[in-house]
Amino acid sequence: MKKICFITTSRADFGMVNELVKESLRYKRVKTYLVISGNHNEQIYGRSIKEINLNKKVLTQKIFVKQRNKNNLSVSLSFSKYLKKYSLFLEKLKPDVFVVFGDRYEMLAAALSAYILNIPIAHIAGGEKTSGSLDEGYRHSITKLSNLHFPTSKIYRNRLIQLGENPKTVFNFGSLNRQKILNTKYLTKKEISKKYKIKFLKKNLLLTYHPENIGSDMNVKNLSLVLDCLKTLKDTCIIITSPNADAEGVKMIKFIRSFITKIKKKNIYFFESLGTQVYLSILKIIDGVLGNSSSGISEAPIFSINSINLGNRQMGREMPSSVINCKTNRKIILRNLKNLKKKKRKILINRDKDVSKKILKTIISFKKFNLKNFYDIH
Repeated sequence: MKKICFITTSRADFGMVNELVKESLRYKRVKTYLVISGNHNEQIYGRSIKEINLNKKVLTQKIFVKQRNKNNLSVSLSFSKYLKKYSLFLEKLKPDVFVVFGDRYEMLAAALSAYILNIPIAHIAGGEKTSGSLDEGYRHSITKLSNLHFPTSKIYRNRLIQLGENPKTVFNFGSLNRQKILNTKYLTKKEISKKYKIKFLKKNLLLTYHPENIGSDMNVKNLSLVLDCLKTLKDTCIIITSPNADAEGVKMIKFIRSFITKIKKKNIYFFESLGTQVYLSILKIIDGVLGNSSSGISEAPIFSINSINLGNRQMGREMPSSVINCKTNRKIILRNLKNLKKKKRKILINRDKDVSKKILKTIISFKKFNLKNFYDIH
């Protein structure tokens, strides 16, 4: 019996991690564990833990640290607490493989714990670049700790090899994000409107604005500017989702709530967490996305909508033509908002329907995880 342990730390990764968890249950000789951690249990971020509904065969472990990250120091202190808690759990469980995802600091703490305990690590979605965010360093650090790699594109695969990973351990099977989108059962506009009391209008936009944590002490000021631009739009429904748990995230959430209360406009809605199904269903309805979330780059284009990508947070990622990179400048933002129009086209993503199956098959068939050596490109 092989023990495979997965981990989810936020609403952003759960939908994709869940695709792997469901696939692992198909194997009779695999025992599936899931660590639920990060901001899943934080009320201020919407307690996304309530949206996690799993098969009873999945053995879960909740590992939480109070996250009120006011600045980078508090993030660092949270990291150290997570490192201790993850280490104690993994030492007791001793999984055959630990599967981590992406680039959160909580995920780096988990990967480092497994690495020190000599537990093999499989990393999903490495090799990407986000030069305007500390996630850049977290992601590449996880790469150097991991034994198996599953990037989402050829460019990202090549970058992992450039970082010294053996090509025989780097597999580009496609995007779990796209598989998740294919497998989602979507809600109708009427169902969403009734359940969440949203009145959709002639034009409908979604805003997700996370803290910038490299070279920026302007997070609240920039957020204020963006919100001021949005409030000027006529006959437009604005749906805002919560900033993440990076430094100043809580401050930004409080500012959004205060802003909405102050202006008293009925066309602006704020949700700490919508859950994967509702969030993706809304992407099918709206006319455009605004903010600095990776969702505007990786998910919005699949739904044939444009994204205005603000600032430097996502700088370095592969950008589809539907993404409009935009400085945090009032005139430029307003001009781009006027040009956000839903396109009349369909993007086919069937090539990504078996990603989880290919990843799990590779993880299970990997008989021996050898000591890592830096792979030199000759």
